[in-house]
Amino acid sequence: MAAVNVAADMYYEYYGYTYTIFNNTSISLAGWDNRDSKLVIPKSIENRNVISVANYAFKNNTDITSVDFSQAYYLKRIGMDAFRGCSSINEKIILPATLQYINDSAFMECTSLPGVMLTGDLKTIPDQCFYGCTALSEVKLNDGLESILRIAFAYCPSLTYVEIPRAVTSIDQTAFYADTNLTLGVYTNSYAHEYAIAQNIPYVLLDGAFLGDANGDGLVNINDVTTIQRYHAEMETLEGIALHAADVNGDGNVTIEDATILQRYFAEYDDVDYPIDQVITQ
Repeated sequence: MAAVNVAADMYYEYYGYTYTIFNNTSISLAGWDNRDSKLVIPKSIENRNVISVANYAFKNNTDITSVDFSQAYYLKRIGMDAFRGCSSINEKIILPATLQYINDSAFMECTSLPGVMLTGDLKTIPDQCFYGCTALSEVKLNDGLESILRIAFAYCPSLTYVEIPRAVTSIDQTAFYADTNLTLGVYTNSYAHEYAIAQNIPYVLLDGAFLGDANGDGLVNINDVTTIQRYHAEMETLEGIALHAADVNGDGNVTIEDATILQRYFAEYDDVDYPIDQVITQ
């Protein structure tokens, strides 16, 4: 172990890792010497648990091609800008179940990152966390997540689908800014459902119903067109999941336009953008 004093902090080096000591049992990773393009976040170093990745630890390190958190059994925090600008990371990242906090811009501009999976007790995705991750196409959010903050996933043009857990009660209006190909998976009457409608983001319902299945028989066919027409004419009542399934265009209202979209879809018109084959059910 070698020690270096930098700006009043004592930094230690051990087999390529740079770290600082919190106490007798805990350390924070602060850097890495790039001797291997595959970065492994270790469980411990010299009998002290790795509980944190420090602010700016690997910022703009373009030699890193993957980050393995599978051994990070004690990791609780990833600091501000920790992996920002690591543009060569080209493998999916699976964050550990022990993680409790991610700070702003932690993975910002990781332009080759294809996917991320969040697990455990993480409650918030912070400002700019995955901003500008232009290759990001797969995102799995943990069930206990509660909030997604400002421009967290903004300018991620490859992002096409994200399921929002029921527990989420706050999403900044800019969270998915400029993600023009995005569809959200949401639960009926959840915060995310209302958010998708308010932000005009396409969505699918995750409550066991197909979009367009207005009569609730598990099929989408001409009978649903009739149901929507009868509802519009005030000849039939729609409630709950059926009401939302009947809102084919996702504008928050059930109108004759929803019936027309289904009719044109069944007639195989090329101008109809109706994701019946993409709907996810549980």
